[in-house]
Amino acid sequence: MKAAVSGVSKTQIIKYIKETYDQSDEQIRQLLRLCNFKSKPKTINYKAFADRQFTSEARRLYFPFTQLYIADDFLTADECQELIKASATILRPSTVADPGDTKAVTKYRTSKTADLHYFNSPFLNYVDNKIADFMGLNPFLGETMQAQKYAPGEYYKAHHDYFCPLLREFKTYTEWMGQRTWTFMLYLNDVEEGGETLFKHLKLKIKPTAGKAIVWNNLYSNGIPNPKTMHEALPPISGDKYVVTKWWRSWPLI
Repeated sequence: MKAAVSGVSKTQIIKYIKETYDQSDEQIRQLLRLCNFKSKPKTINYKAFADRQFTSEARRLYFPFTQLYIADDFLTADECQELIKASATILRPSTVADPGDTKAVTKYRTSKTADLHYFNSPFLNYVDNKIADFMGLNPFLGETMQAQKYAPGEYYKAHHDYFCPLLREFKTYTEWMGQRTWTFMLYLNDVEEGGETLFKHLKLKIKPTAGKAIVWNNLYSNGIPNPKTMHEALPPISGDKYVVTKWWRSWPLI
């Protein structure tokens, strides 16, 4: 249940249970029934997702049909350092999703990733709740916070955060919790040179500074993916770069 409400796909959970506990298909079906997860709703009000009313701490960067906000001092420098410390010992190679849900390690993304689940400490729970309050969204719509570390020269090439309806991955990753709606990204440190987030189609480049959050809606108000949200993590040239990202989905499991 912890994994499921964190955004892990049904496919991946079933695979893990089979490999780790040698359970049959029927036993797994019984386990999932015991979880009593909510079913996908008949309709999803994506306009309600678009109608976020952020606090005065955030300012909007205006682009046609695209929602993107910046909050310069979302966390203090000490809180950012605490998040860096929390991720330091659990970093693993970052992966890219594929249709088979194998989470492949590729040259397309060369950073390190750490899962920061709010179950793990009161401080992580505080940060997770602070993000949910800022977003004005049900906390159970959120995936687990992920920290990413980019050493000099490491990057994540241009990509979208939404799941493309035209690709086979769509069914795998949206069967539970649906499409990704909003992205919340928080910079944890100042990067002296490089490391910007580039929105190619918006001709926008954002420089990392500690405590700054950038927030964007991956969809139009009718729920159709917005291709202008394509973005890229440029490699830091001097020093490491740390960020925390939290994605929000369309419907909760619990």
